[in-house]
Amino acid sequence: MRIQGKKIVVVGLSRSGEAAARLARRQGAQVYVTDCADTAAVREKAGALARRGIAVEYGAHTEAFLSGAAAVVASPGVKPSAPPLAWARVHRIPIYSEIEFAGWFCRAPVIAITGSNGKTTTTTLLGAIFRRAGWKAVVCGNIGIPWSAVIARAQTADVVVLEVSSFQLEHIERFRPRVAVVLNLSQNHFDHHADMREYARAKANITRNQTKKDYLVLNADDARVRAFGAKSSARICLFSRRIRRAGRFPGRVHAAVGVDDGRIVEWRAARSRRWGDTADIRIPGAHNLENVLAAALAARCLGVSPEIISRAVRAFRGVEHRCEPVARVRGVHFINDAKSTTVDATVKALEMCAPQSVLLICGGRDKGSDFKPIVPLLAEKARGIILIGEAAEKIAAACNGAVSLVRAASLREAVRRAYVQARPGDSVLLSPMCASFDMFENYEDRGRQFKALVRELAAAARRRRGSRGRR
Repeated sequence: MRIQGKKIVVVGLSRSGEAAARLARRQGAQVYVTDCADTAAVREKAGALARRGIAVEYGAHTEAFLSGAAAVVASPGVKPSAPPLAWARVHRIPIYSEIEFAGWFCRAPVIAITGSNGKTTTTTLLGAIFRRAGWKAVVCGNIGIPWSAVIARAQTADVVVLEVSSFQLEHIERFRPRVAVVLNLSQNHFDHHADMREYARAKANITRNQTKKDYLVLNADDARVRAFGAKSSARICLFSRRIRRAGRFPGRVHAAVGVDDGRIVEWRAARSRRWGDTADIRIPGAHNLENVLAAALAARCLGVSPEIISRAVRAFRGVEHRCEPVARVRGVHFINDAKSTTVDATVKALEMCAPQSVLLICGGRDKGSDFKPIVPLLAEKARGIILIGEAAEKIAAACNGAVSLVRAASLREAVRRAYVQARPGDSVLLSPMCASFDMFENYEDRGRQFKALVRELAAAARRRRGSRGRR
C-alpha cells in the first residue's frame, strides 16, 4: 500500500506503536499518534515524535483526531473496544496491526512463530540456526524489537524471524509468512480476548493468507494446534515429542520430526532420516524439546541442513528470563522465569523441579487466568509460595490451603522471605503466571530486578564468609 501523503493514525505509544509511527513518517505519510496515558515516558516519546513532524495527543483520545485518516495502526494490546478502534469502525477506516503494516515494506521471506508459550526461545534459536548457516537473519517482533524498527535491515535480509502474539494477529489483511509455526495453545490473555475460541481464532490468522507454496509447522501433540491444519492451504509439517513413526502422524503431512530412542528423526516423502541427539539440547525441560523440534523443522522447510541445525542446537543456552539460572547462594538455587505470564508456563518450569524443593514467587496483574488447575502441582513441588502483586488474593483463593502461602509487598521482600525459608538444595523460582505491569515496566524489568536482588544476597553471603574468615 502506498501511504505517501496519506494520513495514518497510530493508536498506542508502545514500542511497536512508536516504531510504526516513525516508519510511516519515513514513508512520507502524515502521521498522528494517540495514547490515553499521560506519563513522563509518554510525554518524552511525544516530544521526540513531534520533532519529526508527527502529531501526538496523549492523556485522552478524541474522535476528531481520526478525521480524514486513510488507515489506523493499532499497537499490540490495544483492546478492540478502545475508543479509537470503535470510531474507526464507525467511520469505516481500515484497522491494521503493526506486523501487517511493517509487512508492506519488507520483501524478505518471513518465518512467523506464535503460541501461548515458548515463542521467544524458538524465535531466538531459529535466528541462531540461520546465522550458523550463514544467512543474514533479522530477529524481531513480539520478542521486544518491533518489525517496523528494523525494516531497513529486513529489506536486505535473507530471512525475517518474527515472533507474533495473538494481539498482533488480530488486524491482518495480507500478512503472509513463508513459514508459520504454532507451538501450543493454553489459557492466555483472557483480559483481552473474550474466551478460548476468540483467542484461538486470532492465533489461526497466522495461516490465513498462506498458499500451497508456504509451510505451516504445527505441534502434533496439541489437538487445538493440530486443528489449524484443516483449513490451511499451506504444506502441513508436524513436530512431536511423543510420536516416533511417520505413519502415526494424522492427516496430510508434507514433513514431520519426532524423537526415537534419543534421536531426532525427520520424515519426508515416506523416508526417514535420523539426525541430532536430544542429549545435545542444553536447555532443560520437555517443553524445550518441543521448541527445538519446531525450530529445526521450520529451518528444514527453508533448506537448512540437519548438520548445521544440530551444531546450532548444541551451542544454544536458552534466553534471558526463561528458566534462567541466576546464582547459587549458600546452597539455594535462584531461577529467573520472569517471562512466565501464563499458568502453563509456570507448570513447565515446575515440572523440571524435584518434589517439595521450590519456593515459588508468583503473582502480578491477572490476565483472566484460572489458577486452580496448577494447584495439585504446586502442592507436589512447592514447599511454599510467596505472593506479590494484584493477583495475590485470587491465587490464594485458588490454592485454598493446599500449600503454604506468604504475602509480600514487594519483590525485594519476596526474595528475602523465600531465601529465609529455603534449605540447601532448594530452588527459589520467580515464575509469576501473570503480567508484570502492576509493579514493573515489563517482564524484562521484573527479571532484571530479581537478578539484581539475588546478586545482592550473594554479595552479602560472601561478605559474611569473609568476615568469619578474618576472625
